[in-house]
Amino acid sequence: MAPKKILLIDDDPDIQAIVKAALEAEGRVFVTAGNGVEGVEKAFTEMPDIIVLDVMMPKMNGYQVCRLLKNEQSTWEIPIVMLTARAKDKDRYYGLSIGADAYLPKPFEMKALRTAVDELLAKSEPAGRAAPVDAITKASESNLLSRVNSLLDRKLQEMTFLQYMMKEVVSTFDEEKILRTVLRGIETEIGYKKVAMLLKDESGAMVERCASGSGNAERPLVRLGGIQCLKDMVDSKEPVVLKGAETIPLGRPGPMDKAPARQQCLMPVVFRDEVMGMVLLERQPDEPPFSEERLGLLGTLAGQLGLALDNASLYRSTLLLSITDGLTGLFNARYFYDQLEVEISRSKRYGHPLSLFMLDIDFFKNYNDTYGHLSGDEALRKLARLFKEICRETDTVSRYGGEEFSVILPETDPLNAEVLAERIRGAVEIMPMDPGGGRPSVTLTVSIGIATMPPDMSFAEELVRLADKALYRAKDDGRNKVRLSA
Repeated sequence: MAPKKILLIDDDPDIQAIVKAALEAEGRVFVTAGNGVEGVEKAFTEMPDIIVLDVMMPKMNGYQVCRLLKNEQSTWEIPIVMLTARAKDKDRYYGLSIGADAYLPKPFEMKALRTAVDELLAKSEPAGRAAPVDAITKASESNLLSRVNSLLDRKLQEMTFLQYMMKEVVSTFDEEKILRTVLRGIETEIGYKKVAMLLKDESGAMVERCASGSGNAERPLVRLGGIQCLKDMVDSKEPVVLKGAETIPLGRPGPMDKAPARQQCLMPVVFRDEVMGMVLLERQPDEPPFSEERLGLLGTLAGQLGLALDNASLYRSTLLLSITDGLTGLFNARYFYDQLEVEISRSKRYGHPLSLFMLDIDFFKNYNDTYGHLSGDEALRKLARLFKEICRETDTVSRYGGEEFSVILPETDPLNAEVLAERIRGAVEIMPMDPGGGRPSVTLTVSIGIATMPPDMSFAEELVRLADKALYRAKDDGRNKVRLSA
């Protein structure tokens, strides 16, 4: 088996000697570099199994070296142990965030260093990586400094991207648009091509809403629940990184392949301390690793997503309250007229028939006076549920006011409208109503007037007036009747 190669990058020869003595073991060879630029050159050309890196060095400091190596495809898998006199928590956090696998303050304990290196070597790939073809070009000093500047430029671009995304996702209340905007941003700006956006449903399961490649009609709906890694993410509200067999298969032929070497990140979408959903990303071999820096960027984006989704939910709730009858849950008269105008325009454009019926509960005032308004309210709710159950999803059922209801019937001629109205009338007259107080159940009846839009009609009020006239005829004919407009 090839020996493990350890690259020591430190401008102090004494520290190099101490580290080498601490890590000396059978089957290990050492390569040394005295500054950051030389260290990167050796990393590219020697392709070590692990790098032990000082922070404070001439030409290029350890943070710059680490960031550069962790952003190069040929070296980003090489584990890095940082040794530094900077022992503050913020320094350690920064070192780990840019990709360091371990961060040990000086003076370091020999045992801690050996343990960190032994554990990372045990996890790393075997020695013998091939140096990149363009290693010499990459390793020139001017080229390396240029690449460091490019990384700084990219960080600025990422911050600009986050600002842009914040503006985009809070500028709309369309949930689907918000999700797809974030998905495209991750694909084009952050560099992960396999992404899925999932939101939590009422049962707590994660349901896929959009994903890379989800436009394919063969892609099945993905609903994830009961998986331990999902529970861990929801409980901790922190990202979870999965590897190999731990990863989640997400559909076919969707964005997530089933390659055993794949790596995934489950990034929670959290707002007000509640997990609303997650962004699931899968890293391919030629895409950036899930470093702390990357996870931080994705976490910031997920936070913006959570805020935008909450705003969209609040908007939907407010809008629903403004167009919904509070007692029955049906649409109110305001929404009824808006929707009727829409359906009239659609009917005129495509030449489809449009019918409307107005429905009134017979003698409902007597019911209220006899049994009380609480019983009357419950009867209204029960009838509203019945109307919704019988009508089609494309029909608009509204409470017009008091005990009067309306139903807009797109693409429905007079004959079919009458059939539906008769079904409702017949169902109502046999539905038992519980007046409460231990009294026996009673029944109610309804009168229904139907109007179908004439070709020359332009205004919603005209169609309502025709349906009302038919309703009055149903009442005049003895109630519990269905009548069509003349």
